[in-house]
Amino acid sequence: MKVTLSGKQVDISDKLRKHVEDGVSASVDKYFSAPISCSVAFSKEGEDFSAEITVHPAKNIVLKGSGSAADPYSAFDNANEHIATRLRRHKTKLSAHKSKIGLAELAYSAVLPLVEQDEEVDVNEDAPLTIAETNANIPVCTVSEAVMLMDLGNECAQMFRNSANNHISMVYRRKDGNIGWVEPKADN
Repeated sequence: MKVTLSGKQVDISDKLRKHVEDGVSASVDKYFSAPISCSVAFSKEGEDFSAEITVHPAKNIVLKGSGSAADPYSAFDNANEHIATRLRRHKTKLSAHKSKIGLAELAYSAVLPLVEQDEEVDVNEDAPLTIAETNANIPVCTVSEAVMLMDLGNECAQMFRNSANNHISMVYRRKDGNIGWVEPKADN
């Protein structure tokens, strides 16, 4: 697994690099046999250090965790515990749902083809500016699986195709901490 370290106002020593590589490898290899990559970013926030870990353990799975402490080693250990918990939960849910649909079939069915337009599009000068545009996989899953993916990715919203009715839906985290669910009305 490729481990990338970066530091903002933090010097990454060889000892810290070894500690991070050993810790991440131990956490990820326990649950996934051939992880793809991992990035760890350290930063200094006042008197404390912050560590943010992003792990890509398998295709279409990205997990994020963060931690802070008085020194970078403890900050990393806190973030690594967070990642290990997320990996364990995700692996448990994958094995529980494996009988329903395989991960490869789920990933294959979630990829939508990009449709390119040959005709020119009129641009309205008064329209709001699109800041970023990206391609995304929209998984086919249940509402509870979509909430799990949102929590594992540490995201505020998750769009998905509901396996119960094959409609595009979205779950999101509300300001009060609860989960909201948006499902469009069926066309009559």
